[in-house]
Amino acid sequence: MKSKSIFIAAVLALGLALGAHAAEADQLKSDLIGQTMGGRENAWKFQSTDQIKALTIQKKDEDLKKRVYKVALELQAAKDTPRYAAEAQVEYTRTGTGWKIHHVGLLSLRRMK
Repeated sequence: MKSKSIFIAAVLALGLALGAHAAEADQLKSDLIGQTMGGRENAWKFQSTDQIKALTIQKKDEDLKKRVYKVALELQAAKDTPRYAAEAQVEYTRTGTGWKIHHVGLLSLRRMK
């Protein structure tokens, strides 16, 4: 009976962690709207969360004043346009009202088949 309780607690903890991770990814998506990553040759301007077909947090580092995410993205501007795979580094800074995006750095952007 004790091992069953431990198993149930572990499953619930995993579920909460996955839910928090999904909520964090959704928050990242909405924070990216209005941001641009890249330069002259390869760039992406986030205009809507609908453009972000997938967002996976690969790594997260945080200290008191800065939070940095490395993310993998699947992007598509409109329904009948090509999809792109991208990697980006999203840097937040702490402000008086919470965390705000400071910089979105494009690490890679390639057209998917």
